[in-house]
Amino acid sequence: MFHLPLRTAFRQLAAAGLPVWNPWLQGGQPVLSNPSYAAFYPPSWLVFAVSPSYALSLLVVLHAAVAFAGAWYLARRLGAGRGAAALAAVGYTGSGALLSLISAFTLFCSMAWFPWVLAWGDAALRERRWPRPALLCGLGLALQLLNGEPVTVVISGLGLLALALASLRRPPALWTVRAVPRLALAVAVAVALAAVQLLPTWKRLADSPRAGGLGARQAGVWSTPPARLAELVFPRFFGDPARPQENRFFGWNLHDRDYPYVASLYPGLLLTVLGVCAVTLWPVPRRAAWAFGVGLGAFLALGRHNPLFEALREAVPLLSAVRFPEKFAVLAVASLGFAGALGWQRLMDEREAGRRPAADFPLALSLVLLATAIALTSLLYAVPRAALWFIRTYGGPTLSPETAARALVYLRGEAWVAVAATAAVAALFALCRMSRLPRRSLTLAAVGLLAVDLWHYGHGLVQTLPAGEYRDPPPLARRVIPPGSRLFVERAPEGEPELFRRAGDVRLAAVRAALARLEPYSATLWDVPYVLNADYDLMATGCARLSRRILDADWRQPELARRFLGAWNVGTLLLRKPPEEWAAEVARDPGALPVRRVINRFILPRHRFVPRVSFHSSHGSALYVARSQGYALDRHEHAVRPGMPPAEVAYPVPPVPLELDAGAGRLRLRYRARAGAFFTVAMTHDEGWQATIDGAPARVYSTGICQVGVELPPGEHRLLLEYRDPRVPAGAAVSLLSLAGCLAALALLGRRERRAGVES
Repeated sequence: MFHLPLRTAFRQLAAAGLPVWNPWLQGGQPVLSNPSYAAFYPPSWLVFAVSPSYALSLLVVLHAAVAFAGAWYLARRLGAGRGAAALAAVGYTGSGALLSLISAFTLFCSMAWFPWVLAWGDAALRERRWPRPALLCGLGLALQLLNGEPVTVVISGLGLLALALASLRRPPALWTVRAVPRLALAVAVAVALAAVQLLPTWKRLADSPRAGGLGARQAGVWSTPPARLAELVFPRFFGDPARPQENRFFGWNLHDRDYPYVASLYPGLLLTVLGVCAVTLWPVPRRAAWAFGVGLGAFLALGRHNPLFEALREAVPLLSAVRFPEKFAVLAVASLGFAGALGWQRLMDEREAGRRPAADFPLALSLVLLATAIALTSLLYAVPRAALWFIRTYGGPTLSPETAARALVYLRGEAWVAVAATAAVAALFALCRMSRLPRRSLTLAAVGLLAVDLWHYGHGLVQTLPAGEYRDPPPLARRVIPPGSRLFVERAPEGEPELFRRAGDVRLAAVRAALARLEPYSATLWDVPYVLNADYDLMATGCARLSRRILDADWRQPELARRFLGAWNVGTLLLRKPPEEWAAEVARDPGALPVRRVINRFILPRHRFVPRVSFHSSHGSALYVARSQGYALDRHEHAVRPGMPPAEVAYPVPPVPLELDAGAGRLRLRYRARAGAFFTVAMTHDEGWQATIDGAPARVYSTGICQVGVELPPGEHRLLLEYRDPRVPAGAAVSLLSLAGCLAALALLGRRERRAGVES
């Protein structure tokens, strides 16, 4: 719903050259400075080999393999045998936390590199020949940066910090001398390699809603409720997040926006028990680092439920620009899982050394969990009223008595599954304590138990939709009138998604419903451009945000708002129906949409010559006069010319367009004008727009409603108007030079290490 339209647009734009400008969103927006496109992340280029819908699926499979191999490599580097490494790989790749991120696409792909960053970072911190692993660590961080998700880079940074603190066994001064330069080299390499993305994005952020930090309310959305800690042991404590459409999820009232951002926090019961033992009792490798990761990840994930979170956000500038704190729960779950895998290695080593009582702690803990599961199951049968109260409290008051009764039956079944799972884990530890089974048999049983456990609780999180759902445009996309005009979709009011979800219309059904009403970006899949659409990733440029504020101010006067949208070439409006009206329609027809199609009779051409233009010294003045004239911008345009006195120019003889070729990010116009002309393009103004007339530079103006305007001289001339991001070439030069230097250094260091190995 979000990434597929962006990747589809990226592929279509790249067919005509470097994809610099997306004309289908916001009335036009830069592409390369928005990290959501992952334009410079090499695996993203799969969209050029296969269709974008299949490319996304291939990327998921590819990054699952990367995550599996990375977790295996990290465990082996920390001294684990193949059995414990298999637990780490299965546990990390199959954990509910990682599988939940498939819908948050860049998060999933970026977290696939997390184990590699930790492994290379640990090697850089502890090995005598540290430059090579430091360079590789920087390469892993660079891939995360290029992938476009800042939170995963923060998570990796916290993981490296935890590993550095775990190595604090030497005097602090010596530790500082050794650790800081090594991590600094990795960070410097990452920044240099990702400069092609970072330089344009840095400027884009300064012009976006994220500039200066997000507000506390906006940043705190999707904070992890403390009650979710129960899911580390009993993942279906609040129902199944993969089956909300079947009324099998009862956590609506627990979560922001009704549904968790990270759908499942479950690392597998075996790893949960082993992880708790490892971080609290057993001296596993990097124990302090895993404890730090679990604690800090949980601390940050609590978000607004944590009284210290806001102070921390204000103290750390990077945290002030990111949202959805629940993302940090992935750090806690991953740390617990890796600690658990190393805990299994410790348990097996102790057992082989004849110290079988080492299994007493995990056995006792699993027996406590088994007793808890049995007690909860008994409560579901003995006190059904309490169970129904729980379901209604968290599942919402709209649940009917029949639905609540079915939910109780479902929870009873899941409670027995939890009893069986905890009993199986307790039995495994009992075998470790009392039997003489060989290590290999116990490890195979542990890996199999973990795999079955994670498959049962997590396979439903991996959901797909037939590609035909995206290839065939819905009726609304076919009925955008007139053809070639733009579309405006009224932003959904707060609370409306709740109605859809309470009705059970989520996940696949919700995707189909969103496609049917052309939200959020799906109309771009069928070449229908939006104007002033909702800014879901908070990366709209300043002019786009200003245009949106103008529309919001005009919305109280419907005709004026439609005239404003008409000036943006909007021919079709999808307006929200009142909730009562929509609810009544849904009762009659479950497929009824919450939007009404309205044809805009005030539509203006996207490219237009205007007979008169007024130049204003400020944007406020230009907007005020344009609004007072009812946005009659086909007759009288208003442009902004700071630092110069106001002026008005008339063009009594209309110019004659001889040739017009308008592409994405580039427009060519050949015209003939006896008295000059002013040419307006209904495209979002940005400082990257440049104009030349017969090869000579020409000034590009911002109009009162933030569109692009150019004053044309008399005679017959050729205008070239194109968008260029001035920071991309500089960033590309830095990245390419850094990549060449990094590869050369890795080759040289590898040759030296091989030579040293031969000599030794």
